[in-house]
Amino acid sequence: MGLVKSAFRLDRPGRLSYDGAREGAVRVKKKWKILLMCVVVLAGIAAWCFIPRSAVEEDYRIHLVEVGEGLVDVTDQVDLETLGDLLQNTKRLGYHRGGNTIRMGTRHVLILGMDKTGPVNISLDEDACSVDRGDALGHYPLLNGEELLKQVWALLPEP
Repeated sequence: MGLVKSAFRLDRPGRLSYDGAREGAVRVKKKWKILLMCVVVLAGIAAWCFIPRSAVEEDYRIHLVEVGEGLVDVTDQVDLETLGDLLQNTKRLGYHRGGNTIRMGTRHVLILGMDKTGPVNISLDEDACSVDRGDALGHYPLLNGEELLKQVWALLPEP
């Protein structure tokens, strides 16, 4: 007896009917590929959000430093080069908090400056420390913001 082709399936014209083992295996492989792609995409998103990056670029220039609840201008009383060097080592996260997260307490410091990408405003407070890159997305959280606030506060003149 020779090989006999089975009849074409009506639900899939042009394909021979199978017992489903081969077709099922292909479907499972596709599902695993899709699942793997989803895991890779989610890992990429997590890396983008949680891998630290510089808060300011190398050419960051400070234009204004204000402190306190009333935001008193102390720019002329601060060593801007030392403050800029301190901010060069500051890291931020990739995700942002939407809206205005600035809270002005008694130990509030607002540093306004520019780098090659545009305006960069740093807000340091006991409750929240963040950087606004001027991209209208919100504020990016700073790593070790409380420690940075202490170091910046030490550079400021006595009230």
